[in-house]
Amino acid sequence: MRIEIDQSGKIENTNRPTVVAFSNKKSGILVILAKDKKAVQKFFRELKKPKLFIHITFAVLVYYLIRNDLKNHDQIILDREYPGYEKLIINKLKEFLEKEANIEGLSITVSQIGKKSRAHDLAWNELQKRSHKDAEKVNSEKIIKILKSNLKSGSV
Repeated sequence: MRIEIDQSGKIENTNRPTVVAFSNKKSGILVILAKDKKAVQKFFRELKKPKLFIHITFAVLVYYLIRNDLKNHDQIILDREYPGYEKLIINKLKEFLEKEANIEGLSITVSQIGKKSRAHDLAWNELQKRSHKDAEKVNSEKIIKILKSNLKSGSV
C-alpha cells in the first residue's frame, strides 16, 4: 500500500499548531498544538540537542499518524519538508516504527507530493480550523515518552 504524508504549519513555528495528514484508500489527520510544541522544544533544549527538535519531532508525529494503519512492506512517501535532513527523518521514522510498532521492511521516500495530493488538502484544511475536532491530537507527553524510550537505547 502507498501512503502519502503532508504537513501544514511548520514544527519550528511554535506559535501555531502543526497538522500532519496521510491519504491513500484511508486517511488520517494528527495535530499538535503550539503549547505542546513549545514543551517538546524545551525537552530538546534540556538535552542540549535543540537542533534536533524539528526533524525528530516530525518523525515522531508521522509515527503517531500512521502507526495503526501500516503493514510490513508498505510504501510511505513524505512530502519534502526539510531538505538536507531527509535521511535523518527517514532513519528515525523507521526506528520508531520498528521499535514501537514492530513494523519492518518499509519503503520510505521523500518527494514533492504537490498541492493536488489528498494528504495536502486534509492537512491544509485542518490547519485552517480552530477546533481540530476531526484530528487526532498528540500532546507533548506522548512525544516525550517516545523520545525517552529511544534515549535509553542511545538513539536520540
